[in-house]
Order: sequence, then C-alpha cells, then structure tokens
Amino acid sequence: MTEALFAEFDAATYDDWVEAARASLRGQSLESLVARSYEGIDIEPLPHVDSIGERGTPDGLPGQYPYLRGTTAGGYRAQPWLIANEIDLADPREFNAALREALSSGQTAIVLHDSLQVASARDMRRALAGINLRTYPLFIRGDGRKPIIRYRFLQSALSEDIIRQLSGYAGYDPLASLARTGAMRADAFERLADFVEDAGKYALQMGSVLVDTSAYHEAGANAAQELAIALATGVDYLRAAGAGRLSAALTAGKLRFQLGIGENFFMEIAKFRAIKSLWAQALRAFGVSPQNRRLRLHARGGLRNKTRRDRHVNLLRLTSEALAAAMGGVDSISLPAFDAALGTSDAFSRRLSRNLQLILKEEMQLTRLIDPAGGAWHIETLTDRLARKAWTRFQDIEAQGGMLAALRSGAIQAEIAAIAQQRKHDLASGSKILVGANAYVNEAETLPAARKSPAPDSAAAGADVIRVNPLQPLRLAEAFEKPQSATGAGA
Repeated sequence: MTEALFAEFDAATYDDWVEAARASLRGQSLESLVARSYEGIDIEPLPHVDSIGERGTPDGLPGQYPYLRGTTAGGYRAQPWLIANEIDLADPREFNAALREALSSGQTAIVLHDSLQVASARDMRRALAGINLRTYPLFIRGDGRKPIIRYRFLQSALSEDIIRQLSGYAGYDPLASLARTGAMRADAFERLADFVEDAGKYALQMGSVLVDTSAYHEAGANAAQELAIALATGVDYLRAAGAGRLSAALTAGKLRFQLGIGENFFMEIAKFRAIKSLWAQALRAFGVSPQNRRLRLHARGGLRNKTRRDRHVNLLRLTSEALAAAMGGVDSISLPAFDAALGTSDAFSRRLSRNLQLILKEEMQLTRLIDPAGGAWHIETLTDRLARKAWTRFQDIEAQGGMLAALRSGAIQAEIAAIAQQRKHDLASGSKILVGANAYVNEAETLPAARKSPAPDSAAAGADVIRVNPLQPLRLAEAFEKPQSATGAGA
C-alpha cells in the first residue's frame, strides 16, 4: 500500500533536502541556522537518520530494554499518565475539601505536599477523609524528614489492609533536602536503608525513596545537569542501601524519580526519554536484571519561567510543559497553578491546570499513542546527544566521590549558578525572550499583589548535621517585575 502510494514520486536524498533548504535561505548559509543550547548541544536545522551516529535507529521497542521508548509495551494505551497536581493548602480540612473536588473533576493521584500541615495521625485522617486510597495513588513528597513522619502518621491513621494496597511513594530524599535547605542529618543514609526495609514490609506497592531534581531545576540547571544529578543521586542511594545489606534490585524497585519540566519543548521531551535508558544503564552496572531496570517517572512543573505580570500567559507555558512531559513518556504529571508565582493557588487556578492535562488526554487523545515522539529525528538526535552529555557529567560527579561529595565541595552549586547567570544575562541582553517579562509586556496591567505562600522547608537542626551552601531558587521574570513592585503594585 505504502509503496503504491509513493511510486509516482522520485525518492529524495538528504542532499536534496540540503539543497532545497539552501535555496530557500536566499544566500544565508545552512550552518548559520545551527543553535547552541544551554546544555552545550548544537541544534542542527536538518537532523536525519545519520545524526545519531552508528546506531542509526532508536534503541529497542516500547517496553523493551533499555526502555528509551518507554517502560511498557502499551504506553499510555495501557496506562495513561496520572494527573497528580499539588494542592498547596496547609489546613487538613481545607486540603480534604479541595482534594475531593479535584478527584471528582479528573485528577487521578493524590499529592501530600510539604505545605500540608500534618502533625498527627488525626490530621492525616482529616486530610484523607472519604478518599478511596485503593483507587488513587498517593505521593508523599517534601524534605528528607517529612515523608518518613507522614508515612508513620499514615500507618497510624489507616488499617494494615489499606496500607498494603497503597500505591505511589513516600519519597524520602535527603540529598534533595540538603541541596535545598543546606543541611542534612549525618545519619540520613543509614535511615534510608531502614526506611526502604520498613516500607517494604508494609506498603508493598509503594516506593519509599525519591530522586527529586526539582530544587536543581528551579535553581537554573540545564537538562544535562539535571539528568546527571538524578543518576548520581540514585547511585548514591543504591550504595547507601547496599551498605545496609539491601540488594540493588530491591532498592531500585523502591526508587521513584521526579524531574522538573523546563521551557525548551524539544529538549524536555529528550530529557524524559533519556533518563529511562540512562537509569537502566546504571542499574546494569549494579547487576540488576533487565526486567527490573524499569524507571517510574514523575514530571513536576515549577516557577522558573513563570511570570506574575500577564500571568495568564503561564497557561500557555503549562500546556507546552505538560505536552513535553507526556510525549517524553512520564508516568505522572504535576502542574502548578498558572498564578502560582503570586503565592497560594485558588480553586479556579487549580482547575485550569488540571483541565490542561485533561484536554491533552481527552481532546488531543495523546493516550491513544505509544511513544509519540519516536522516530522524529530531531528528538532522537537530541535524546542521543543529551544522554551522552549527561552520562559524561555523571561520570565527573562519580569521580568526585558521588553526589554527596560534589554537594559538599560546592561543585554542583557552582555549575548550576553559572547556567543560572547565563540565563539571566540572555534575558537582560534580549538574546532570549520571556514573554511578559523582558518583551511583549502588557504595560497597562497593574501587577497583582502577592498572596501568602506556605512556609518553606526548614533545615535539619542539631550538631550532628552535614551542611553545604544551599541552592538559590531562580524565577527569571523577577528582575523585570521589581521596578513596578517597588511602587507598591505587588511584592
């Protein structure tokens, strides 16, 4: 059928495409279109099958090692991604009311964010009252201590039968806490092994350790740095659990990964595809069997590229981010409210962020596809080159003694700060555009007042603590909003 359809057309070679492109440029060279990304990758204007080197084709099939094309053969046709938006309310009763509304309106997973104030099993019962926890996966995230505390409150609040049927994760992640707050308990790695073992006895389907790169992403890290940090963190956790006499396979089965979603659409697709094959490669070195090298991946939108001014434009950014994550084959997606840069969200803004994902699922019908980006040579080329960059950087971190050592030396913080500075410079010079910040600003708009935000995580206290210089969160639009903020229009 295909051969008959194209029989009347002459076959075009790559050289034919190059000549056609040069003719359309009217004297401008094709090479002048090559762009360089923050990852140090040259983006070519006409990628093709030979662009990814000797392999020439994407690795494997969906559901097959090394899982570049997805960890299941059926992709979203078999299991759609979970809509796991966070509800940034502190009071357990208010959280419960908002959660019930979200779940009845299309949300498919529950996130206990670090803004939720849970001080007892009673608070946990209030937060989850009337929720069928057998139906909805539960994600417990926060700093290095809170997931353990909340998981124990969960054990106290729920029956053993329900605990055994829970899915999701209680994400203990001490290195992310160290990077974000600048402090970590000295015995954090020993506690990690205990937590993996404890969760494995009771919550059989839940992950218990999270590799979360959100803090690095929000500080300005590029995609290659984020991938390398994720790999190095995961490897540090495997070693820590191994020192506690737990097998790499058991620990890997309890690990969950969470990456930020950035503004470079195609690079983000490549990032989410690359991490699956990179982690499978790392687990191979630990002797984990191929069928146990699958990665479970959550994508989380952040505030790095979000504006307070002209804030409804953030809806377009969130749509692009959700589409990139979905095309990259993640298992779940969390989008902030479009006006999250102003502080705590409301029901209206949370509904729009939830409906963005529902439109991608129901109207764009992305869940009918398996590896929608597969075979697009621009994305395949980016995935290959990004994976190589990330693996090289991961090896550099390993040579420094691992992720903890690299944080203690300040190397990670310095490298991310350099990329953050480049991002700010590019916006200040106008070589990069952030709509509503350094260009296309609605000058008639009054900058809205900021709302009260949840208190940030506090650093670990006590003498027996590891301390480093914490990462500095970056919101790129902030520098362009300050002059108007100074007049009293908003802080």
